[in-house]
Amino acid sequence: MIEEKRNFPRYSQNGRVHIDILNATHQSTNSKIRYEGTMKDISNNGIRLHGKYRLEKNSVLELLVEFEADHSQFNLSGVIRWVTQTTENEFIAGLELDKQSADASQWQDKF
Repeated sequence: MIEEKRNFPRYSQNGRVHIDILNATHQSTNSKIRYEGTMKDISNNGIRLHGKYRLEKNSVLELLVEFEADHSQFNLSGVIRWVTQTTENEFIAGLELDKQSADASQWQDKF
């Protein structure tokens, strides 16, 4: 069981989402990474990423998040606060969003 890491309320989202990692510090690759899937765990100040690529704790990420249903896009940045590996060799990472991100206020307004 994953220990609770976030202090903010979470919101249920059942739509498809695309997350492009545009830049990441402390990562072994400089290539862009795209996560695609269903986002179920988000908050005003965080996102839980689930994918095939390992993200390093304390990495600073620049993201482009797009919700498929309404094509809304958000240019965000944040820090990976925790990472765990699943039994299917995928990775789950908790990202705390930077309130100074380009679209941080629009992101918070969405929730």
